[in-house]
Amino acid sequence: MRAVLVVAILACSASAHADDLCRRAPRGPVLDLDVKDADIQEVFRLLTDAAKVNLVVSDEVTGKVTLKLERVRWEEIACSVAKLEHLALELDRNVLLVTKR
Repeated sequence: MRAVLVVAILACSASAHADDLCRRAPRGPVLDLDVKDADIQEVFRLLTDAAKVNLVVSDEVTGKVTLKLERVRWEEIACSVAKLEHLALELDRNVLLVTKR
């Protein structure tokens, strides 16, 4: 019983700093974005530059998107692209991790 509790505490503390970006209330900068057939990795680079957040993107994340958005928070844009392309986003302190689901 004690070992299970220790493992559970360690698992919780390891993910305590991680944040599912799409589950929290957006609070970052509001952006206007108009891109056609843009590389997904470049879109995430643009978003994280505007938000002053670091970025780690898996090589498995590929594709292109077209976006025309006005006055949308960067998190909402990132989550929309992630939903469209079946991606997982995790914000750990100031590092955004983008992976395939």
